[in-house]
Amino acid sequence: MEKILKYQELDTKLQQLEKKIESSSEKNVMNEMISYVKDAQNKSLKLEQKAKKMMEEYVALKKEYDKNVLTIKELTSKNSSELTTAQMDEIFNQINLVSSNLYMIERNLNIQLVNIKTILKEFETTKKGVINARTKHKESKEKYEALVNTVNPQIEAVKNEMLSLEKSIDSKLLTKYKSLKHDKVSLPIFVPVTAGNCGGCRMALPMGKLDKIKAEGYIICDQCGRVIFLK
Repeated sequence: MEKILKYQELDTKLQQLEKKIESSSEKNVMNEMISYVKDAQNKSLKLEQKAKKMMEEYVALKKEYDKNVLTIKELTSKNSSELTTAQMDEIFNQINLVSSNLYMIERNLNIQLVNIKTILKEFETTKKGVINARTKHKESKEKYEALVNTVNPQIEAVKNEMLSLEKSIDSKLLTKYKSLKHDKVSLPIFVPVTAGNCGGCRMALPMGKLDKIKAEGYIICDQCGRVIFLK
């Protein structure tokens, strides 16, 4: 039992070392920055498509505006002395109508310009965010790699010690340990009887169970699935 407990102690240490890498703040920042850059790239693509559409609409409005300006020039260039009153009234009405169109087009042009400027500003902000994210990712990656380089040798040392220890552990106990670990029983898997209770989940053990432990060396806890033994 002493050797399987030593093995469990090493396994717990191994789990802590692996968790130190997997749950490191450096790795979390790296993943966050990667996710941020991906989202920013998607956002930039949508902004680019939106800006392109707005520019097309702006160009179309500008053409319509120029066309109306040309119409007014043509209408105002006519010699009034050669026109009748009715013709002058008609031209005046046409000029008013075209002027109204020009006003609306000019208003829409200004709205489009504001929208385009807003998109460009948002695009620039996103671009700066990506640059900052890449800088943070680079810094975090360097720290993460330094952490891995420090912890990995410790992990390998513990694994080697566990492999060496396996040779001297009772095969029945080792098989039971690995089987329960495979079934996702949380460490520690082997726990002592503590004040008549399971040393893992603290469930009270009846006398019959305690007698069985004394007779067989250990039992499996009905509640948490751990191996309970006597110290």
